[in-house]
Formats: sequence, structure tokens, C-alpha cells
Amino acid sequence: MSGYPYGSPQYPPPQGQIYPQIYNPVNAPPPQPGQPGQPGYPYQGQFQPGPGYPYQQGQPPAAMSYPNVNPMAPTAPPPGPGFGFQGGFPNVTPTNPYEPTVEWIPTTPNNAAQLTNRAVVAGYEGHDGSPLWVIRSRFEGDLIPGKLAIKHRSAYVPWGGKENSVQNIEVCCARPEKIHWVEARNGVMPHNAVVAGNTSDGEPLYVGRAKQSGSLTPGKVHPSHKAMYISFGGEEIPHRVYEVMCTV
Repeated sequence: MSGYPYGSPQYPPPQGQIYPQIYNPVNAPPPQPGQPGQPGYPYQGQFQPGPGYPYQQGQPPAAMSYPNVNPMAPTAPPPGPGFGFQGGFPNVTPTNPYEPTVEWIPTTPNNAAQLTNRAVVAGYEGHDGSPLWVIRSRFEGDLIPGKLAIKHRSAYVPWGGKENSVQNIEVCCARPEKIHWVEARNGVMPHNAVVAGNTSDGEPLYVGRAKQSGSLTPGKVHPSHKAMYISFGGEEIPHRVYEVMCTV
């Protein structure tokens, strides 16, 4: 076999080019005078301007513009009613979606009357029917739910087998439709029971109430004791059946 493929009958020379010729400026013929690429060849656009056209023939346009039109900066339409924020929204009352269901307001038995419209009234005294509010107070290292006899300006928490008088208290405040009372027994807690305090060991204490000698008295539910305790007649009295304050 020879050193070139087309010198043999088995390899006839190609009749046509398989690939189109690629332009190479080295092998390109010199341009003819007056054609693009020659010095002095002016810019010739295909568009032929008519009378009044602002651009001169032979010069490329610098930017788009329109004859007899003065350029103006863009402006926004004036705000109308309800357009954007204009300092407030009429007929809308701001609300706090994160307002707690139950609040504990610090006070004393002598000053607590200012919370009359907010306090949770959980029961009443047996001897005169005066209201008993839910409170809590720190005593002997515990944070203990108890009662406030608002008419008599006296607050008590059950602890250590006794009814203990307290002065630094927190009044439980909640809207009536946000809470309800659920019967329970033997330390079992219903769903959404309100945690009102804790022992010094960290065990949660809940708000409960029970009837005693004609009264309906709030106190503490101590789950590990399987009982609810109230302050009454100088003593801490346990109950196995009671009601627990729960959120709705």
C-alpha cells in the first residue's frame, strides 16, 4: 500500500467536500476597494432615514430617543385611600396575639382590690358567702397556690399541716371564658391543668378547689401526695376528690 490513500483504486479521490470550507483570514483574499474592512469605509446602516430623523447618516445612534419629546424622570402615582402605610389603620383595634391565658399579678392582701375585675374567683366563704380568689405565694421554699379572702384582706397557703398567713402574694387573673374547672381525684391531672407553683424539689403544684364546711375553697393539688390541700380553720386539710383549674 502506498503512503497516500487516494493513489490506489481502492481509495478514489473524493468528488465533493465533506465539510464546508472554514474561513481563515490568513488564506482569505484581499478585500476589494470600497468594501467593509478597507480604511475610510463609512458606517452604512441599512435603514435610510427620512426627513426629520435626528441621526446623521454615517453615524451610529448613541441612544434611543424620540423627537420633540423632553425626557422626564419616572414618577409614582399619588397615594390614595388605603395605599401603603400612612401612619395608622382606621377602625382597627390592635391586639396582642401572645397575651397569656393566665397571669399572676404581684400585690398584697391590702392592695389586691384593684384587681377585682381581673381576678379568678374560685369559691366563697362558708360563714358569710364572701368571695375567695386564687393566689400563690412563696413559703418555706415552695411556691404554693392558696386563697385570698378579699373582703377580709387575708391570704393563706396550706403547708406543713397548717393554714399559713402570707403577705407577698400573686393574684391569678384570667378571663372567665378562658378557664374552667374539671373534677379529678387522687392526684390525677386533667388535660390543660394550670401549673401554679412548685415544691422546693421542683415538683409542679396545680390550682384546685374543694368544699369544706359550707365553703368552696381554693388550694393546691400535690400530685405525688395523690391529694389536694386547702387552708381552713387554721389547718391544712387534704381532699381526695376535688376540681382542677384548666385552660380552655
